[in-house]
Amino acid sequence: MQFRTSGPEKSWFVFVISVLLFSALLSGCSSRAQVVPTPVPENLGLDIPVLIGTTRARDSDGLWSPTKRDILNFARIDVSVPPVRRPGQIKLPGKTTAPSTDFLTRQVVYFDGKPSFRSAIRQRLREPGQAGREVIVTVHGFNNTMGDGVYRTAQMMRDLSITGVVVHYSWPSIGDPLGYAADRDSVLIARDGLEQLFVELRKAGAQRIVVVAHSMGSQLTMETLRQMAIRGNDDVLSHINGVVLMSPDLDVALFRSQAEAIGKLPQPFIIFVSKRDPVLALSARLTGQPNRLGNTQQIEDVAGLEVTIIDLSDASDAESAHSAALSSPSVLKVLEQATTSVRRALQTDPTGRTGIFPGSVLVAQEATAVILAPVSVIGRSIN
Repeated sequence: MQFRTSGPEKSWFVFVISVLLFSALLSGCSSRAQVVPTPVPENLGLDIPVLIGTTRARDSDGLWSPTKRDILNFARIDVSVPPVRRPGQIKLPGKTTAPSTDFLTRQVVYFDGKPSFRSAIRQRLREPGQAGREVIVTVHGFNNTMGDGVYRTAQMMRDLSITGVVVHYSWPSIGDPLGYAADRDSVLIARDGLEQLFVELRKAGAQRIVVVAHSMGSQLTMETLRQMAIRGNDDVLSHINGVVLMSPDLDVALFRSQAEAIGKLPQPFIIFVSKRDPVLALSARLTGQPNRLGNTQQIEDVAGLEVTIIDLSDASDAESAHSAALSSPSVLKVLEQATTSVRRALQTDPTGRTGIFPGSVLVAQEATAVILAPVSVIGRSIN
């Protein structure tokens, strides 16, 4: 059987097929994690506390709604990271739980408003090893439940050996692969909540705020920074000392416009891209905007902006090219070793800022691109 279409019918046919592929692809690669407290044996795996700021509303059962919005509220979710897993892997329980291999929620603690949350942040910042008073804020992407973002944050903390203060900002994505348009609207609504979270962190004493955003969360991050610049929220904006965008689902022209409104971009400013990212390829088709920042292959696209592009196209051991920076064991190993060095290098030595990454370097005006070496080469460089 052959299907032949032309003109407007062909365009509509291609659009429908794209939507179906988009749904199938994201359903296959996106987990449905739930933050339901589960009994976990003591001394099994590693317990990681993830602090939460969210504009999701809570339902009558105390859990967060996938669709209802609320004012910014706060919690702490203690995640049990299992001992049997490879770096980058997140395994969820099936009909039964296996604490030795599954990510599980040990407990959920709710904070009674902003003062209680600020007190918890202050206490964490006073702990030994927190001399820099730095807070890392993670921002999830499209089609994520509360649990998806929390577990990915815990996985990142474990695999990158992050012992500092980490706060996850959960905006009300509806967690549905067919909810792309709804999530794009939610991103715009979520800007005020993310800005308020930054304000609360500064009030709690944070001196350095580093933002790590994935996919559509990158658009939320850029929109929030732009909004802060326009509003003149300079005290908080000046304490954002680093931004990492992973597979940003963001039009290149829009990114440039946002960057121009922000002015001086936080440094370091790192963007992970991959030409093999199928999610961004389908996003480009759905939006009619072919130039997505997360799959750009032309450093000229960001020329004149003080950013560093890290090309992960050859990270073939990732569970998905759309999450290569956090699911590829080889890339995670490089990032773990580079976490401290890259921040110092990018701030103090622009000419040598990419030397810690194995790969080729391209420069265009203020922008720098690193084409990360293939996995086999990365493996040799870290052994």
